[in-house]
Amino acid sequence: MEEQYIEGTLTSTFSFSNDSIPYQNNIVYPSFDPQERKTISLSGSWKKKRFNANHNWSLQARTEEWILKTAQEGFTLLSYDDSDWELKLLPSPENHLTGKEEIHAAETYEDGVWYRKWIYWPEEYVNQVVTLKCLGVSYISDFWINETYIGHHEGGFTPFAFDVSQHLKPGENLIAVRIDNPPWTTRLDTVPAVNNDFFNYTGIIQNLYFEIVPSLLISRVDVVPLNVNGLIQVEYVIENRTNNEQRAFVDPKFYSTDFHASDWLKNPQAKSICKDELSINGLSPCTLTITAGESKKVKETIMIPNPNLWSIREPHLYVLGLTLLQEEIEIDAFYTQFGFRTLITEGAHIKLNNKSVFFAGVARHEEWPEYGRTASWDRIVDDFTTIADLDVNLVRTAHYPNHIETFIALDRFGIPSMSEIPLWQFETEHYAVQERRGISYQMWREMILSSYNRPSIVMWSTQNESKDITLRKHYNEQLVNETKTIYPDGRLLTQSSAADQPGFHDPSMEPLDVAGWTMYFGIFHGSTPYEGTKHFVEEASKAWPNKPIINTEYGIWSNADESNLEKQVEIYRDVQLALLEKATVAPNGSLNSNGYVAAIDYWTAFDWFVNHNQFYQTMGIYHMDRKTKKPLYDYFKRDHKRLLDQTNGFAIKEEIPAESIEFNSHNQGRTKLKLTFNDRLDLTDLPYLIIRLGQFTQPDPIHIYFHSNNQLSSFTTFTLEKDLIIPIWTLNKDISNAVDSISIEYKEGQSLRIENLFKSYTGELN
Repeated sequence: MEEQYIEGTLTSTFSFSNDSIPYQNNIVYPSFDPQERKTISLSGSWKKKRFNANHNWSLQARTEEWILKTAQEGFTLLSYDDSDWELKLLPSPENHLTGKEEIHAAETYEDGVWYRKWIYWPEEYVNQVVTLKCLGVSYISDFWINETYIGHHEGGFTPFAFDVSQHLKPGENLIAVRIDNPPWTTRLDTVPAVNNDFFNYTGIIQNLYFEIVPSLLISRVDVVPLNVNGLIQVEYVIENRTNNEQRAFVDPKFYSTDFHASDWLKNPQAKSICKDELSINGLSPCTLTITAGESKKVKETIMIPNPNLWSIREPHLYVLGLTLLQEEIEIDAFYTQFGFRTLITEGAHIKLNNKSVFFAGVARHEEWPEYGRTASWDRIVDDFTTIADLDVNLVRTAHYPNHIETFIALDRFGIPSMSEIPLWQFETEHYAVQERRGISYQMWREMILSSYNRPSIVMWSTQNESKDITLRKHYNEQLVNETKTIYPDGRLLTQSSAADQPGFHDPSMEPLDVAGWTMYFGIFHGSTPYEGTKHFVEEASKAWPNKPIINTEYGIWSNADESNLEKQVEIYRDVQLALLEKATVAPNGSLNSNGYVAAIDYWTAFDWFVNHNQFYQTMGIYHMDRKTKKPLYDYFKRDHKRLLDQTNGFAIKEEIPAESIEFNSHNQGRTKLKLTFNDRLDLTDLPYLIIRLGQFTQPDPIHIYFHSNNQLSSFTTFTLEKDLIIPIWTLNKDISNAVDSISIEYKEGQSLRIENLFKSYTGELN
């Protein structure tokens, strides 16, 4: 019998001290950058047993009664005989995976599973601080070590940690983990909650390991660039987990790196890319006195003169290394990579390093058919090597925070990104319950504070395609206020609203830096791909004239039987055409002061699985194998090379005024005009030709033909306006480099008069 839903009484485990130090599970929420510290990996063979979970029970507060009752089956006991349990290699989804690109290739298992593992603990690690770091367990997990309850975590996409120092003994130790992954659609109080357009993997998805350090340790290191001239803010937290007052020296050092080095992508550890130590005036060790059990934050503003800036495809990084010493003996060290880059909005423009930039990107689901969402450094690097080949300058990391090393890799590739927590299509009741439980706020904090130093993250997104407006606006206001006052990192805040929920006037955009929408006109949102998108962004700009407008998704599926391959190309080209008409920066680097579309993002790079298993998603440019390209690939790569190849998306020139073209106009019948030129026009490197109409009636579609040596290339415009903007890049290049005439055909009963003709880099007449 199906259990009746009872709202969970678990609440967020995340909090802040008076001096804004983040805490979770009674310890400082740590930095998760991989280090050279002593670690014991928990990857490998575990024993497992599936069970039918009582999801109401799993979401209840962890009282003593809850812990005792949950452990009564004996699975946490040292004496329990698990010899008949199955073996399972972890980390990996509990869901069985075939590695095939087909429906049901990934088993839809959304329920409970117990895992047990024995590990040997060396005598030498006794009396040191041991942190259990978990990078992703889905969905709610509880941990026991040697029969003692350690704690729990809710949420499948963000990392968490426990202090387990007092629970491990020399010799053999038992770790037991209970996981419950309630099926999406069965509850209102999980995040996500509805039947999402991605897969609900169960289990220990990402790496987990013990990290061993002395009882005085470096817990967090946070770096924020304050300007492009070399000013940075450094905050670090030293944690004293002893019962005595401690004195220590902290020795900070900065290192240069070389992104041309052969080992640049070999190792995610920041220490692996250190080159020369930098000599910085005023930088010296400091002495700290830390009372028993205290966590002390140190905050400094430091100047690194004449820094190399982290930028698109130019991933200049620096490394901050902190060494902790007692009596001149090193007891701990922490290294983190960071970059100098700044982000602001100015009117409708996004500025990266004080330059207007246009982002043209692609989304990526972090999922592989053989591994599900279980990531590895090599798989991550391979994915972004493929994506870098697409000539994009932005990656949206789907609807959830990706693996920690994904953003480390993006730092190294020099590709900006947008990261989001999985509030996917929330209704009013979903927002209401999160105001009571706070799990969505916890996920937001975990997402940001686990990847705080990554220059590649340029935007945080609060949600995707949610329907409620009032509570969503309140939620956005809360996140903006918290982020910018408690842990300001200089990034831009946005969201990914559905264009029809409620529309371009969406009040929940008000608190955000950037106004973002998914745009599926002609597919989900009515109208046609070109006209619907064009009208929407125009109206969105009027509603939010001082905010950059970004498109967070566009595209269509190609179908498993490949019946929609050409439709995928058609939709892509029509939507992109409408978006680029108001781009803030032209491909030659000309600033468009009247532009307001600051970013576009195609959905997606690779095909992926969806949770209901009725089909798999085929919106990728590639199939799941990352090798098989679809016809869209050639168009996408050509277009993005044109958009970004010269400038990486930056405005490097002042706005170039449109240039008038001399022409002769001839009437060739009642429904045809012909424009001829004294000299052939070379339009190859020109983004737009603008035809100014002096007179027109009945705004029906017209067909425009470009002629060269008896060859034709055509363009159809569906809406007549005073200025017809013709995208030259859509024409056949063999024709556009030597145009001798242009003919315009229109319907019987229409009238047209051409007033002027202009070359334009931005699609604007200034």
